[in-house]
Amino acid sequence: MLNFLIIVVMLAIVLCLGSGLFFLVKDRGKTSRAVTSLSLRVGLAILLLALLAFGFITRFMIP
Repeated sequence: MLNFLIIVVMLAIVLCLGSGLFFLVKDRGKTSRAVTSLSLRVGLAILLLALLAFGFITRFMIP
């Protein structure tokens, strides 16, 4: 289950990067949607690091 959650968070990070790029190009700096999207990516990256640390500490990911 933890492996699946890590993959989902990684895909969400990629989606946030893509949407951040899209908003950066489309809005040309007039709105803060790119900043919001990239801020969400940072939060997801912190969550990913926490999940990986939890997996390594508890050795949960070893089959």
